[in-house]
Amino acid sequence: MSQPGHEKSHMRFYLVMITLVVGGILFLLFTNDSENFSLTSAIVGVTKNESGGEVPIAEEDIFSTDVGAIDEVFRKKIERNANEVGLNLAFDEIPTVKKEAKIKNIELHFTDSGAKINVNNDRLELNNLNDVVLKIDGYNGEMELQKLGFSIDGMAKSIKVNDISLSSKTQMKISFTDLNYNYLSLEDVQLDNVDFPLGNGQLQVSEKLTYTLEQDTLKLYFFNGKMLVDRDAENLLTLEGVAKGISAGGALLNLNLR
Repeated sequence: MSQPGHEKSHMRFYLVMITLVVGGILFLLFTNDSENFSLTSAIVGVTKNESGGEVPIAEEDIFSTDVGAIDEVFRKKIERNANEVGLNLAFDEIPTVKKEAKIKNIELHFTDSGAKINVNNDRLELNNLNDVVLKIDGYNGEMELQKLGFSIDGMAKSIKVNDISLSSKTQMKISFTDLNYNYLSLEDVQLDNVDFPLGNGQLQVSEKLTYTLEQDTLKLYFFNGKMLVDRDAENLLTLEGVAKGISAGGALLNLNLR
């Protein structure tokens, strides 16, 4: 006859213990971060932007085991929290970049007069020119950079071939694939998550840190500025602009700036 009484006593004991444990956890969280504490932030997680405000991070991003998702979360955190630093890079390798891009100016030098360049769905006739300088202003569209070729497919405000302007009342559509170039300049281009292959060069950050790259890998989580590729220059690739999140590593040293 006394069994129900014992069960009720055990139940009350468990409820009291659970209440004490939960209360203790909430108390610790509150004392550690009393100004920014909220039950939602304790469960989901928050990060702070540059102005000090909280930016929630989704629960599925925090606990995801997918490498791409984790890298995406880290990139977002870099963009929100990291300070922009001045960057100058000289490197002997060209990264592979494929993305939608807005580029203020594109300049290409090449010698292939038979290159297939389409402007407003018509093929651009180069008339057997030995040296071609193609300038594109106000470009918006797809861009793909590879070691031996450059491709675009999008719209431009103006196009010049050897300083001869192609006229149009509206923006012009321009496209070409794997154009083999000798010189490429991209002015005011934004790049995200750029992985460079093993190579040699020199990295300068904020005029305070200079790092010599010797068969090192390099990753930029965010870059905005000028990219120059010159196959006749001492340094094949140069970057000049601002960056957020820089990682370099080799056999001797790993460098991480976040």
